[in-house]
Amino acid sequence: MIASVLQYLVENPYLLGITVLLTVFILALSVLFSGPKPAKNPFCPKHVRPVGHLVSDQKERDRVLKQRFKADKVPENLDTVIIGSGIGGLSVGVLLARAGKKVLVLEQHDQAGGCCHTFHDKGFEFDTGVHYIGKMEPHDDDRVLMDQVTGGRVEYPRMDEAYDIVAMGDPHQEKVRKYPFLSDEKKLKENLIRCFPKEKDAIESFFKLLRESRNFFEGYFVLKLLPKWLARLLISTGLFNIVFKSYAKFGRITLKKVLEELTEDEELKGTLSYIFGDYGVVPSRCPFGLHTTVMRHYFSGAYYIRGGPSEVPFQMVQVIEELGGKVLVNAPVSEIIMNSGRAVGVKVQKGDSQVEIYAENIVTDAGVSNTFLCMLPKEVATKSSLYPLINKLGESLSYMTVFIGLNGTKEELGIQAHNCWSFTRPDLEQAFQDYIGMPLDKVRDAEVPMMFVSFPSAKDPTWHDRNPDKSTCLLITLSKYSWFQQWEEGRVKHRGEDYEDLKTIIGKKMLQHCIKLYPNIEGKVEYFDVGTPLSNKYYLGFQHGEMYGLDHNMQRFLPEPAIQLRAKTDIPGLYLTGQDIMSAGLTGALFGGLLCASELLHRNLYNDLQALKKELKKSS
Repeated sequence: MIASVLQYLVENPYLLGITVLLTVFILALSVLFSGPKPAKNPFCPKHVRPVGHLVSDQKERDRVLKQRFKADKVPENLDTVIIGSGIGGLSVGVLLARAGKKVLVLEQHDQAGGCCHTFHDKGFEFDTGVHYIGKMEPHDDDRVLMDQVTGGRVEYPRMDEAYDIVAMGDPHQEKVRKYPFLSDEKKLKENLIRCFPKEKDAIESFFKLLRESRNFFEGYFVLKLLPKWLARLLISTGLFNIVFKSYAKFGRITLKKVLEELTEDEELKGTLSYIFGDYGVVPSRCPFGLHTTVMRHYFSGAYYIRGGPSEVPFQMVQVIEELGGKVLVNAPVSEIIMNSGRAVGVKVQKGDSQVEIYAENIVTDAGVSNTFLCMLPKEVATKSSLYPLINKLGESLSYMTVFIGLNGTKEELGIQAHNCWSFTRPDLEQAFQDYIGMPLDKVRDAEVPMMFVSFPSAKDPTWHDRNPDKSTCLLITLSKYSWFQQWEEGRVKHRGEDYEDLKTIIGKKMLQHCIKLYPNIEGKVEYFDVGTPLSNKYYLGFQHGEMYGLDHNMQRFLPEPAIQLRAKTDIPGLYLTGQDIMSAGLTGALFGGLLCASELLHRNLYNDLQALKKELKKSS
């Protein structure tokens, strides 16, 4: 009997590989969980409470989100200090606090929230970084986790079925062709075939590859959960690729190559590539698996946040404080304190002096580059295996944002709960490269070749209750830090006329482009301001105003960088969270927080999350 089983395995090497993999995996789990005793499970159905009245009084919100740092506000006997209050930092803070840990979150800006923060100016309210999210159905992983870290106190209104509109063509010179992307895979495919009837086979093949690559991120995620030695063993033997076929295949082929093999129609290729702005990498440098993961993220619906994105940190900060922790702003960390090779505390810069704060663990949501280039002593940073990755991967692109306040309701202005991605040419990558490669003296006269248009006020059903007869619009385009670098030493809002002239010229070109797409907003503009890469650096703390931390290129998603970019660093006591250990966006940062809390609590929180989902489904 045994002999026949062994013979069968020899004749079927695929099954043999699976058997070996499972054996090694079980052994690894025994090693993994034979260490420190797991902490308390932070998940519980009782953590979710009914959504209450939306707090719109700005002073009341500021009391939560703008608590200025003072040494006497720091809790005693801290377990963990978290640098940065983006979704990655706050999610770790909540999960640790739920498990009974005492946490302190430090934010360099004057309000908590990172890219979730909003600001008010001259009677208008603007979001800054979260324009839509996916996977917010009640039993989606993302929704269940969000409900746990916010206490379930946040609502996610659904956007239009056509959540993204791709607009092809220069609106100043030709009639723009519009291609709606629908939150229904079947309808989307049928609509694309109607728009490109000669390309039916190519579109069918693309959607087949979409389905085939749907598990790409599972492989990437598992590499961060497994012990490094085991992950490398499974990769080197080829066993990992047998199990995680999607990751192995679609992490090594670019979006551009796939599209070139499917079709010669430039407009179709451009249309299928449109969402690359969500991760900031052009098609020739992007793994196909990443692109399809982002596309599929919205197939079950695109959502916004009731009350605006700042509602998320507003609720998360309150959860942390209810559990004895603290979130303090105006608290720039100048240095991570080391003792005998271990991270043991931080120095917070206050004027000309520094306040030292100590804790058992230090978590950084400030990004790998900021942490290793600016906060760690150089002799410590350079010895880490993470240090070479900063140059190897590079930083993501920067961007410019035009903030527009409008007089009128969404009905009067003809705006809807969707986004518009406008491209003047179908060859998106070449158009982008031509623009980004321009010297400064030519940028002033150039038209912006690509632009993201969002109407936050149209996405939030409560907006007009708070802001009657007013609407907002955001215009975003990719940019280059070096165009503005000569003014980086200037103070915010005091960088001089030349700086103001340059950003205004680019911003007004973008506004005119938008008016061509949405003509009803002409003559309705009451507020106009432009944020540059220097604005991003000042408000978000990124060294060169980069959009998504480390670049999301092909190299980043290969096995070795994927293994290295994990929560637990090779510096004892120091942990990473946020998008740099997962991927861009709110979801990537949120699950980066889950990975980090898993390490600190010595338990697999992803398994705990799945168990919670089953419990919720059973009870419902």
